[in-house]
Amino acid sequence: MIHNNKIHEIQLLKNNESYLIVYQENYFSISRLFYELLQELKNNNHQKEKFIETYKISSADYDELSGIASSKLDFIVNKKKNNKSYIKLSVNILSEKKVIKISQYLSFFFQKYIFNVLFIIVVLAAIITQFILNFKYRNHSLFDMSWQDYIFVYFALLAVMIFHELGHSAASKYFKVEPKEIGFGFYIIFPVLYSNVTRIWRLNKNEKVIVNLGGIYFQGLINCCFLLFLVCNKNFNLFTYLMLIIIKTNLYVMVYSLIPFIRNDGYWIVSDYFNIIDLNKKSYTYIFDLIKRKAKLQYFLLAFSIGQYAFVFFLCRYFLLTIPTTISRFILYTLNNGFWNLISTNIELLFKGLFSILILIIGLISFYKFLKLLFVKRK
Repeated sequence: MIHNNKIHEIQLLKNNESYLIVYQENYFSISRLFYELLQELKNNNHQKEKFIETYKISSADYDELSGIASSKLDFIVNKKKNNKSYIKLSVNILSEKKVIKISQYLSFFFQKYIFNVLFIIVVLAAIITQFILNFKYRNHSLFDMSWQDYIFVYFALLAVMIFHELGHSAASKYFKVEPKEIGFGFYIIFPVLYSNVTRIWRLNKNEKVIVNLGGIYFQGLINCCFLLFLVCNKNFNLFTYLMLIIIKTNLYVMVYSLIPFIRNDGYWIVSDYFNIIDLNKKSYTYIFDLIKRKAKLQYFLLAFSIGQYAFVFFLCRYFLLTIPTTISRFILYTLNNGFWNLISTNIELLFKGLFSILILIIGLISFYKFLKLLFVKRK
C-alpha cells in the first residue's frame, strides 16, 4: 500500500493520449494502472481486492505495482522543483502577468472558424511571397548593408519574433491554460526567444498541436502584410531593400521552425501529436534498440529515426563539409588583413566564418552526446 501524506497535493490529469501527475509545476507521465491506483487513493475509495478483480492482475502484480508506485510518488513529492531546461541563461522579456493580459486580446485568432480560414490564407500567402521573391528579387543579397541597416533589421525581426511567441501564448490562453513568461536565452550556444507554455500538457493532442503552430501562424499573419507591401511596392529604394531582408528572414524562420528534427515548433508538433516523450533522444537510439530487440516495432518512430539520420547526413554532405574551407578563409583573411578590416570590408566572410565556427562547436558537442547516449544505452 502507498503511504504518502502528500498524495492529496498531487494533481492527476488524463486526456485521450496520456496520464500525468502534476506536482509544483512538474509533469510526470505515468501508466494507466498507476493513474487509476492513485485516483482511488486520492478519493479514499481504494480497495485492494476490488482493484485486483477490476484490472485482472494477480496479488503479486498488485504488490509490485504498489511498491513501484510508492517509490515513484516519494521521488516526485520530495524532488526539488525542476528548473532544468534546454534553454540556458534565460531572462524574462515579458512577465507572466503581461503575457496573460496581451494573450487575452489575441486569443480570438484561435477561434475555430477564424483559425481554419486564416491558416489557409497564411499558407497560400507564404507560397505566393516566395514565388514573388524568386522571380522579382532573385539577385537580392543579405550582406550589402551598413551597420545602421543591420540594427533596423534586427529590431524589426525581434518584434516579429516576439509576436511569434505571443502566438503560442495566445493559443494556450484560448484553450484556458494560463501561459507563463516570454523570455530570452540560449539553446546550446544560439540566442533564442521562447514562450513558456509548459502547462499545455493537460490539453489533448490536437489542442497542443495548435498551440505549437501558434507562433508560425502569427508570423504568417505578419507575412500577409509583407505580401501586400510586395504587391503594392513599385519603387526599389533602401526601405524596399531592408524590407526584403526582413521578409526573407521571416519566411526562413517559418520553414526552419517546422523542421521536426530540430528542437523547435515542428519537433513539438510531432512529439505531442504522437505522444512520444523525449522523441529526439529515442529516435537516435531506436534503430540500435530495435536491432538488439530491446524495443518493439513502431512504424512512426522507425520512420522518424531514419529521417533524423537522413537529415544529419544531409547537413554533413551539403553544409558541414564546407566548414573547414570557410574557417580557413576566415582565419587567413584575419591574420593577413586584421579583424577590423574584415568587419569593414568583408562582412559576408565575417558572418560565414563565425557561423561556421558555431556550427563546428555544436557538431562536436552533438557527436559527443550521441556517443555518450549509445554508450549509456549499451551499458
